[in-house]
Amino acid sequence: MSKKAKKSAVQGTYALCITVGLIVGVGLGPMLGSVPITTILGGVVGAGAGYFFSHLNKRSRR
Repeated sequence: MSKKAKKSAVQGTYALCITVGLIVGVGLGPMLGSVPITTILGGVVGAGAGYFFSHLNKRSRR
């Protein structure tokens, strides 16, 4: 896999995880009573999950 393909895959993972986090945050917002806060938290959790998944393979190779 080339460097460009790896970089693109990592960016795609981040984008997917952040998008899912935002959608879940918007969905849970009305139930929890605050849409903006849950949306922001969903984005942060999504970014954390994207970081975890993109660096998961690097840890297992050591």
